[in-house]
Amino acid sequence: MIHRGLASPSKRTAQTDIAFLTRPEIEALLAAPSQATWSGRRERMVLLIAVQTGLRVSERTGVRCQDVVLGAGAHGHCTGKGRKERCTPWRQEAAAA
Repeated sequence: MIHRGLASPSKRTAQTDIAFLTRPEIEALLAAPSQATWSGRRERMVLLIAVQTGLRVSERTGVRCQDVVLGAGAHGHCTGKGRKERCTPWRQEAAAA
């Protein structure tokens, strides 16, 4: 009886590929917020940092002003999953924003 159960083929489910944004998709996403308003500039900066650093939402929301170092070697400190400390470098465009 057990042998029949183990011999039966397992159900196959469709595997979905993990999709990443292409360069034109990233540029379109960053161009969406209006640069004429303060909130639009803020939203673009948040999106830019998200794209460039790959931080999780919980990590991005936990970043405080004192966790950000600007200038040469710009980077941000954050506490990640499992209370792991992460230091992520920022490109010049993100630091300028």
